[in-house]
Amino acid sequence: MSYTISERAARAADILESVEELNKMIAFHRDESKDDSMRTQYEVMRNELLRELNDVLATYQIVIQNAA
Repeated sequence: MSYTISERAARAADILESVEELNKMIAFHRDESKDDSMRTQYEVMRNELLRELNDVLATYQIVIQNAA
């Protein structure tokens, strides 16, 4: 049986992978480099991606509230 993934599902997966990497960078700048400016920039990028993910999920009638 062959499965294909929709563009929406692929974009959701891409966003999740990007958020995972941004989380690592945020942790690094919070814990190691102590560079608040860079941490803030990564947090802004993460929040933008989470908004986009919510938009994608809404097309599946899924609503997620960000607790962070």
